[in-house]
Amino acid sequence: MKKTIRTTTGDWLEINPETDTWIIRTSRPTTRIGADYAKGEDLYLMNDAKGIRHYYIVSWVSQNRDYKESFKTCNEEEKDQFIRDRVLKAGKIGLDADITDRIEKYFPGLLKAKK
Repeated sequence: MKKTIRTTTGDWLEINPETDTWIIRTSRPTTRIGADYAKGEDLYLMNDAKGIRHYYIVSWVSQNRDYKESFKTCNEEEKDQFIRDRVLKAGKIGLDADITDRIEKYFPGLLKAKK
């Protein structure tokens, strides 16, 4: 599912959430069991042909298994804040281990940084 979106600097960027690296991904409902309405935000990383890192957020809403998505690029500060917000929301339960591992892999020390 390739998309073309505008970056924070005004350039066009081709993204593909199916192949780009996800950093934080919210579970999506796969059956009608439970809530018929769900929403979430996912953070992705992609490297362009020049090796420059780009981050984007996919905000989605599911109602009766119909998905609507919006896409937004973000800069380093917005990416860091997005991750920190998810850590705070996870609270005592904490983030899933696979998400924590991805954050440490791509952004070493971020979870230990001053909040």
